[in-house]
Amino acid sequence: MSDLAKVADELRVAHAEGKGAVELALLSMAKLGPAFGVISFIAVFRMAFDVPIHVLQRAQAWERFGGGGVQISDQEFSALLSPRLTD
Repeated sequence: MSDLAKVADELRVAHAEGKGAVELALLSMAKLGPAFGVISFIAVFRMAFDVPIHVLQRAQAWERFGGGGVQISDQEFSALLSPRLTD
């Protein structure tokens, strides 16, 4: 099993335990360490929750990713992803 698949499994468990979108993204950052980035974020959330690509592309603007341009807050990030986090 790949590291991404392991993290996806951990995210599903954490979500079942009540963790929200922001907490899940921070967990994926912590678990992947230096391997974490926009591509691994998209891959892990696709594997874990089958979030559509267009939603994940918008989520890339999350302020905690540190990218430039227009950014979205924790609240916007959560509102964007929360409806898509299904088991």
